[in-house]
Amino acid sequence: MAWAQQEVIATEAAAVVEVQAGVLSYAPSFFTAFSPSTALDMVQRVPGFSLSGGDEQRRGLADSFGNLLINGARPSNKSLSLQTVLQRINAGDVERIELIQEALPQYDMRGNPRLVNVILREGAGNSGSWAAVARLSESHRIGPGGEISYTTQVGSAEMTFGFEGGWQGNLFRRRESLYDNGGQDLAELRWDNDQRHFQEFIPTFSLNWRINDTSSLRTDLRYQTWEWRRNHRSNVVDGTGADLRFEESSADDENTNWSLSSTYSRDFSDNFSSETIALVTREEWTNNPEFFSIYLSTTGFDRASIYEGEGEYKETAIRQTFSYNPNDRHAVEFGGETAVNSRDTSFTISVDDGTTVTMLDLPVSDTMVEETRSELFANHTWTVTDRISLESGLRYEFSEIEQTGDAEQSRSFTYAKPSFTLNYRQDDQNRYRVTLRRDVAQLNFGRFASQVDLTDNNSTLGNPDYVPQRTWTLEGEWERRFGDGSFSLVIGYDSIQDLDGWVPIESNGTVFDAPGNIGDGSNFRVTTNITSPLDNLGLSNAVLDVFLEYYDTNVEDPLTMVDRHWSGYRMWELRLDYRQTFPERQFAWGWDYFWLSDGEIFRAQEYRVQGFTDGDLDLYVETTRWLGLTLRAGVDGVINNGDDRERVFYDGSRADGIIDRIEYQNESMGKTFYIRARGTF
Repeated sequence: MAWAQQEVIATEAAAVVEVQAGVLSYAPSFFTAFSPSTALDMVQRVPGFSLSGGDEQRRGLADSFGNLLINGARPSNKSLSLQTVLQRINAGDVERIELIQEALPQYDMRGNPRLVNVILREGAGNSGSWAAVARLSESHRIGPGGEISYTTQVGSAEMTFGFEGGWQGNLFRRRESLYDNGGQDLAELRWDNDQRHFQEFIPTFSLNWRINDTSSLRTDLRYQTWEWRRNHRSNVVDGTGADLRFEESSADDENTNWSLSSTYSRDFSDNFSSETIALVTREEWTNNPEFFSIYLSTTGFDRASIYEGEGEYKETAIRQTFSYNPNDRHAVEFGGETAVNSRDTSFTISVDDGTTVTMLDLPVSDTMVEETRSELFANHTWTVTDRISLESGLRYEFSEIEQTGDAEQSRSFTYAKPSFTLNYRQDDQNRYRVTLRRDVAQLNFGRFASQVDLTDNNSTLGNPDYVPQRTWTLEGEWERRFGDGSFSLVIGYDSIQDLDGWVPIESNGTVFDAPGNIGDGSNFRVTTNITSPLDNLGLSNAVLDVFLEYYDTNVEDPLTMVDRHWSGYRMWELRLDYRQTFPERQFAWGWDYFWLSDGEIFRAQEYRVQGFTDGDLDLYVETTRWLGLTLRAGVDGVINNGDDRERVFYDGSRADGIIDRIEYQNESMGKTFYIRARGTF
């Protein structure tokens, strides 16, 4: 087969890349200039590749498969992140890294345009890795953190024990100004100090057992407990500078969750195999009483709002897959998946006026949502010629969802989700891909229950009539390789039915915003990725990664009946990542920059503009000179002057256009300084 014919190209004296049709194989020497200590350091430097764990927030297993393989198999099944898996592999245990650029029968792409396959050297024994970091925020609080893992061989089984955790204490500062009389007169000025504290502890365990020559078992167990606290203080004056009031709030939220996933694989013959994946996830959270108190400058304590809530989420899923490879040009996969999910939430909100405590009635504040979902699927990969391959698939989903409590309703859904991808390799430098697929967004259980934000004085109503949006996507990609660099251009068009958005719902004479479906919409998007060495500019061992994305979204506003952008989406996103190494000095430095254009949010009686004008610049220096450690010192948020926000409140519906007041806000966390050490053993 032509795809098995290899050509060895020396890109540099110390960096060798093996090129074969559809696959680039990078030797460890390719990454030497980046001073990697783990497999994660190496994968992050593969030109034209971005690690993705799939959609880990989606229910079930069908959409949680990432774009990483370890020795040709997927290493995790939703319990552990791919970053965690790679962080635990010593760079010295990596034999090579393969970049799979097109659909080939021997690899299961599962909808990904590219895969990375990390091949480990034989005989890799016991090993460990660790990392420690200390962060200093502008509030002069030190936040320590770290992780450690150890892998050991026990017979034919490999066991990995891991632990990570840490503390952070960031201070957010906000400046607000409120204009009333239609946004003309300055009514209030506000200065906020919002001190936050977050801590988490995450022990993990993985078992990778080669039972015999034809079967294997992988099990991942992850437990997490975290606590989030905040103390918020506000001073409010009027337009003349006279004191109006003092506000304070406090919150203490707790969460515990665990997940267990297990994959059993068996080869029945050289061309027929099966894979069984099981997942169990449990999560519980508690929002301890959150007080939001107001003190007037003239009379003292005025009132306090009190919020308290709790919830539980459960997910149980099993997926059975059979794979059949009749010959070198065809691969067939078929099977089914079933899942049972539930989310139980309840909260109360009350007002204390200093004399009595009055409970407020907010609809859909106590509700249980349960879903039973099943899916049948079949996929086919066909190497049509040595340069053309075709992926086709069909997933058919049927589910029943039932809501009880404050809102009661039962509904059933059925959806067919076909997909087609055509890959064409013009030569070793140029590749083209065309994809047509239908996606159905998974139901977000959080949208069925009401939510309250006391700080922003904002309530969102749960919507039992919410349905998942459906999308037809047509997408084309051109990728070009040049030396150690790459360029890709993706142009896509999404046609949406029942677009997610905000809809007005009236309850007890009050209009609330609720998540809901606002009609059909479209999205034209262009994405560019560039990885470019800068030797031609006189910068040796320097690489610049560029990510630029453009979104042109459109939907008819259900209130004004005028076309507009989607709520919450940004038209432009830019990411730059620069790194330069000096191998003789065992030194490196770099920076990354992130910028977003303004985003708009459309609600029933409010319009928001979210700004990120200056972007976010991070700097670091790094060395490997001492004790075999990788030491890094850096500053995050060098030019981050905060996020701007404008809220326009309307007198009545936003469609009437009568402005009541306008609020301007700037929120900043400031700079964060850190020192990080990483090593292996």
